[in-house]
Amino acid sequence: MSNPTSHDNPSFQNILITTEELILEKGCRNTTLKDIIERTGLSKGAIYHYVASKDELYGLILKTKIEQMNEKFNQLINQSMVTAPDAGRFGMATQYFHSRQNPNDVGNLIFVYLLSQDDEKVKSILKSVYQYSKATGVQWIELGQQNGVIPPNIDAEKMATLLYDFFLWP
Repeated sequence: MSNPTSHDNPSFQNILITTEELILEKGCRNTTLKDIIERTGLSKGAIYHYVASKDELYGLILKTKIEQMNEKFNQLINQSMVTAPDAGRFGMATQYFHSRQNPNDVGNLIFVYLLSQDDEKVKSILKSVYQYSKATGVQWIELGQQNGVIPPNIDAEKMATLLYDFFLWP
C-alpha cells in the first residue's frame, strides 16, 4: 500500500499547497480545517484520511519543507561538483540557504505557531520534526566531511545535535 502523504499524491499535494496559501493569507491560528476543506474541494473524510488535526498537517508541511531544502542542497552540491572547486561547492549551498531566511516563510510561521502550543500532541509533532531535521543535518555534515569541507574528526551526530539544540530549537 502506498503512503497517502507521498509527494506524488495529487490530493495530498492539493492539501499542502492550499494550507500554505491559507496560512499566508490568514495566519496559522486563523486557518481552520474547514477553510482547507472548502478551498481544496475535498471532503472532511478525505482530509482526515491524511491528517488527524491541523497541527499534524502543519508538522507534515514542516517535514516537506525540510525535504525540499535537502533536495535543493543535494542539487546544489551535485551541480557545483561540475562547476566549482571543492570548497566552492558548499559556498554555493550556504549562499542559497542564507538567501532563504525570511520570517514570513510558511515554514517559519508554522514553526513559531507550533512552539506556542502547549499540547502533548504538538510536542510529539515537534519532536518528530526535530528528529527528522537533525537526521538531515547529520547527512549534510557527513557530506561535508566526504568532500573535505568539514574535518573528518567531527562527530556528525553530536555536531548536528549541538547545532539544532543551540541555534534552531530554543
